[in-house]
Amino acid sequence: MTDNIHRLPDRKTALPMLSTGELDLWSLPERLDDTALAAVEAVAKEPLPSLPSCAETHLAKCLRIMLAVLPKQNTDELGGELFVEAYKRQIGHYPNEAISYLADRATACCRWFPTIAECLEILSVWKRSDEATRRQTQARFLLSRERNLRWIGDCEPIELAPPITQAEVDRMTPEMIKIGLGCGALERDHDGNIRPASDHP
Repeated sequence: MTDNIHRLPDRKTALPMLSTGELDLWSLPERLDDTALAAVEAVAKEPLPSLPSCAETHLAKCLRIMLAVLPKQNTDELGGELFVEAYKRQIGHYPNEAISYLADRATACCRWFPTIAECLEILSVWKRSDEATRRQTQARFLLSRERNLRWIGDCEPIELAPPITQAEVDRMTPEMIKIGLGCGALERDHDGNIRPASDHP
């Protein structure tokens, strides 16, 4: 069973090359042939499409929600349309999802209506989680897993060093003996003699 996990699929049965948009990343086999791997890598490296800027109506709605819950520290601040315009100029380029996140975090964590600088600090934590980012995350996972499995399959088995003999111990310098005692390869018996550790290969 273990051998099957690390065996590369037969190149004769390689999947046909699909466009990155057609590739179903969640139904691919556990091991990827070169064709599938190339398609997955293309998705992983493809730049994410830009999200549209927040709709003015959505921004105004989120600001009203925050104003309804959070008092202003400075009652002399701009009000009405000028107030919305000032915030729009600084945070209006964020997508709807980010502005919704801002409203949720501000009403849950802030005691006062956040300044523009505080809004930008909250927005710096927001991470987009749309279909494009989920596809890219899955593609990067599949790409990393397949590369790791291929690397494991290409590695030569490590041969263990032969057991240390007493003759070899007797020829060791004091520095080597100190290292051997420190790593557990050597041990000192009741009479103070140095010998290979009994539980060391």
